[in-house]
Amino acid sequence: MELYTFLMEFRGGTYISQFNAGKLQEAVLLWTEHLEIKEIKYLSEKGKAEIKEKIKSKEPIKIRDRKNIWFFCMSIKMGFVAVNVVKTSLD
Repeated sequence: MELYTFLMEFRGGTYISQFNAGKLQEAVLLWTEHLEIKEIKYLSEKGKAEIKEKIKSKEPIKIRDRKNIWFFCMSIKMGFVAVNVVKTSLD
């Protein structure tokens, strides 16, 4: 298992979460399942559902010349979502 750190930018706020997963795609799915709308300003259940649907057709892009860092983004009705993912070493 690896630890993945998600840094999400949404409507002026930065939201950070972490998940253990065997691979990146599993971590992304965990992230979508555990988006806490109470903690993310302006995000509703509909917005969360839209993210979960759109992520199915997204493949995180590996950041060139960097190890273990990816990026993905999407536009939802409530705004623009930009996410950096970092595979973080466990201590």
